[in-house]
Amino acid sequence: MLDKLKKEMFEPLINQLFLLDLDGHGKMQLQLTSVTSHATETSYFRTAPEGSDLRQEGFTLLFRAPNRPALPQRIYSLEHETLGKMEMIFLVPVAEDENGRYYEAVFN
Repeated sequence: MLDKLKKEMFEPLINQLFLLDLDGHGKMQLQLTSVTSHATETSYFRTAPEGSDLRQEGFTLLFRAPNRPALPQRIYSLEHETLGKMEMIFLVPVAEDENGRYYEAVFN
């Protein structure tokens, strides 16, 4: 599933809400605040099963969440009404301000 996620899928969803599963203790809303491309040298080529080369562009998603609860760095499940459920999303806390806590998901 993760290899099917592309930067272009998320760009129209900036400022939209995603739901994060709190391991059976409810859900928390995260707002997608930005989608950033990595420099071209972080893109790579891989061989598809049928033998063709695919270019995989790296990108970073930045989410804003409430200040509490603070989420530890780890793998989470996210849901979005358009994209559906996305498993195995590794989120890292990167900042906090008066508007909330910020988490990054990096796709290489």
